[in-house]
Amino acid sequence: MERTKMTLKDLAVSFHFPKFSTSRDFYKAFGCRVCMLLSYQMISVYQLYIVEDYVHQTKTEAAGTIATMSIITMVVSLTASLISGPISDKMHTHKVPVIIASLLFAIGTAMPWIMPSVTGMYLYAGIAGFGYGVYSAIDQALNVDVLPNKEEAGKGLGILNLATTLGQAVGPTITSVVKTTTGTYTPAFAISIVMAVCAAVFVLRIQKVK
Repeated sequence: MERTKMTLKDLAVSFHFPKFSTSRDFYKAFGCRVCMLLSYQMISVYQLYIVEDYVHQTKTEAAGTIATMSIITMVVSLTASLISGPISDKMHTHKVPVIIASLLFAIGTAMPWIMPSVTGMYLYAGIAGFGYGVYSAIDQALNVDVLPNKEEAGKGLGILNLATTLGQAVGPTITSVVKTTTGTYTPAFAISIVMAVCAAVFVLRIQKVK
């Protein structure tokens, strides 16, 4: 194919957000990704400090706990990624796995909130890790389904990637503010759970794709 010539001015003019009135499913997927990444980053970034300050382990004990959590998360995430894609294709739906993944992440995040212990953190690593593995495998396929213009797929996916950056930036900030204000991580778990549930609601409300 002949390469399309494009200047910086052409690029700037061509980059515009899709109209909300005709791209509601697209923005629902955007909302899902923001909420899910925000929920994930709120807890994931602070795992070591949570184990030390919330579970009350020493630095040495916390290092061992985090290492074990990392192994658990790696195993369940890889397993989830391997099986969720084929299952989603077999079911002919991308919405249902993403909804399940978001709810699993919420359940996993609730574990250390209910049980502020090493067991609670291991359950978080296992359940939330599995949920996030499913989400990571299916989310991009769902995003492709809701693109308002398949001829501008690169631009659309680029906009959706802004949601990733937004969630990654805002999530840890919220946790930091919560810890500084209240002196505990407990409210952060509650907020993270709410965000994961909101992600599921956003996907549930997508209408034009299964």
